[in-house]
Amino acid sequence: MNNKVFRITIALIVSGLLVGVFGVIKADAAKKGKPIIVGAPVPRASAYGQNGERGMILAAEEINAAGGINVAGVMRPLKLEIIDTRDEEPGVPTSAVLLAIEKLILQKKADVIVGGPCMSECGMAAMDLYARYKIVDIVSIGCYTPSWDKKVGSDLKKYKYSFRASGSVKAYIKEGLDLMNQIKGKFGFNKMFVSIDDSLMCRKAAGIVEKLAVKGGWEIVGKDKHPIGTTDYSVALSECKKSGAQVLFMWAYSPETSIFLKQWADMEVPALPLGFIGAAEDPGFWKATDGKGAYTVVTLSETGNVPNNLMPQTMKFYNNFEKRWNVPPRSTGCVSAYEALYVLKDAVERAGTLKKDPLIAALEKTNLPAVRGTIRFDQNHQIIYGYDPKTSVLGCWVQWQDGERVQIFPEVAATGNIKMPPWLK
Repeated sequence: MNNKVFRITIALIVSGLLVGVFGVIKADAAKKGKPIIVGAPVPRASAYGQNGERGMILAAEEINAAGGINVAGVMRPLKLEIIDTRDEEPGVPTSAVLLAIEKLILQKKADVIVGGPCMSECGMAAMDLYARYKIVDIVSIGCYTPSWDKKVGSDLKKYKYSFRASGSVKAYIKEGLDLMNQIKGKFGFNKMFVSIDDSLMCRKAAGIVEKLAVKGGWEIVGKDKHPIGTTDYSVALSECKKSGAQVLFMWAYSPETSIFLKQWADMEVPALPLGFIGAAEDPGFWKATDGKGAYTVVTLSETGNVPNNLMPQTMKFYNNFEKRWNVPPRSTGCVSAYEALYVLKDAVERAGTLKKDPLIAALEKTNLPAVRGTIRFDQNHQIIYGYDPKTSVLGCWVQWQDGERVQIFPEVAATGNIKMPPWLK
């Protein structure tokens, strides 16, 4: 073979190889579809909004790194379109929150909505918006009101687009009462002092707890209702001390609750602080109270916010969250918002489409092992909370012990036992 023939032969071989390579690249590119646009309404000034935003970003990054979502054989990445709904800022009307969500639908062309708003009145109003535009929504931050069941149950055909993965006040109250009854049985306690922030939500929720606690054999021996922003709680704590209470039940989300608990320790009030306490959720609470917040029991709403081996995904989530954000998961929203994108992925891949009716049908049949248990929805599209991780998701009650948040309830997920302050005999 002369040189000329040899060169022509080599050129033809290389040309053929290049055609083959480019053909493979072209075919591979054809299998990668356009992004699935996830509209994410988030109240960014709210701790719960910040929790949820971080959870969703982490999940989207993980899903995209693994290739995206398989929609009938086409791999499609997720694209988060986050908008600040500002619904937990003072003076922001519900109408402004709805306009922000409408922008996601009309301008950003969201395929689905995942996230907030957090405030219950805004979340409930948004359901009518989703019904009007026929867009699927997975609530994963806030909107815990018991009114959800009533509204969805009144017209499931109209509100079929909305699913709530974030939780329910009813489930949280049940957990709190079950924990208190466990304490009652173990330590013989039966007297409770109730302290709340003076807000509509806290008043209503605490009222429900009081009624159910009394039915369960508890005696309410005193009450305190303080304005949001209070910085001196000595009078209320003195009343608690005199009342003979063994449990100081709190429903207060204001950051000033850290001052409340520092004063509780200074005064050695012989009642265990327990409840829905905003400041005590934060990993920085120990430092903020100079360790005086020790023994405080608080709900973080979602198993997975502290180290736990409940599910194979639990520690994976915890470690990945801490690595991504340089802080541990805080509380409400971190896990639920993270899981919501995996719920979407699971439903879309089973449905094989983003078309509304097949997607809704797939969501209704969700049975997905996740971080806080197994995700399933009831007949009102509410995520099912319980104590069996094979059939429900679990809450997370922790006690501050030696600078750490230690999960003490539900029992199946507990990593430690409850302890009492030394001055509580």
